[in-house]
Amino acid sequence: MNQINFSIFAKMKTAFNIINKESVSSTNDEAKKLLQTENVSEFTVISANEQLIGKGQRKNSWHSKAGKNLTISIITFPAFLKITEQFYLSKVISLGILEYLKTKGKYFKIKWPNDIYYKDKKICGLLIENTVTGSTIKNSVIGIGLNINQTVFPKDLSKATSLSIINDTEYLLSEELNNMLSRIYKFYNDLKKLNFSKTDKLYHNNLYKINELSEFKDSKGQFLGKITGTEPEGKLIIQTVNNEIRTYNFKEVEFI
Repeated sequence: MNQINFSIFAKMKTAFNIINKESVSSTNDEAKKLLQTENVSEFTVISANEQLIGKGQRKNSWHSKAGKNLTISIITFPAFLKITEQFYLSKVISLGILEYLKTKGKYFKIKWPNDIYYKDKKICGLLIENTVTGSTIKNSVIGIGLNINQTVFPKDLSKATSLSIINDTEYLLSEELNNMLSRIYKFYNDLKKLNFSKTDKLYHNNLYKINELSEFKDSKGQFLGKITGTEPEGKLIIQTVNNEIRTYNFKEVEFI
């Protein structure tokens, strides 16, 4: 079993406080428990060798074979963001992961709102859970599931892939975790400058199927259109072939 060797981090000068767990229900749940019982430093990372009940967006599950992938949660305190700006946190986390993955090859894109795809297959999922106070975000638990060494997936996950499948390589998880966290940390710190236009440009430039004619399905049925961008609060903007502009919250529209 390819477990993470966290001794590598003892010699590193990083901002990460990494807590390794053998088996948990979900790393997000562990992170939230920690926030309730301890004075946690920012960028504390909960990592699990096995996640029994991995969670995705809108109560979806996340399947990950024990010891093969990165299943982590990062604790942050983005009080510099207003509630209406919380989608920018999702954007920069996605961009950090994307930059890391681009060191492994081409064809990686962000599938709205924050999944990472290789061509037409999913390699990474995010679940960000925010706690708000007043008009700002008190803390955020950022759950990340990234397929690294898993090569066999359940039949209902036919669109899943991994770095090992893509590059025919077995990766050392501790090194990949460090490389990914370093890039996420860079993008997160850059967000503190509140340069939202820069973030928007990077996000849209790397958005899956942006400005490509595609088939979609919403509550009204199937239609043809193209993604043209996102609104500041996170809604997806699609222009139909009839030049109608439609906007969608999460789970209100899907690709066919």
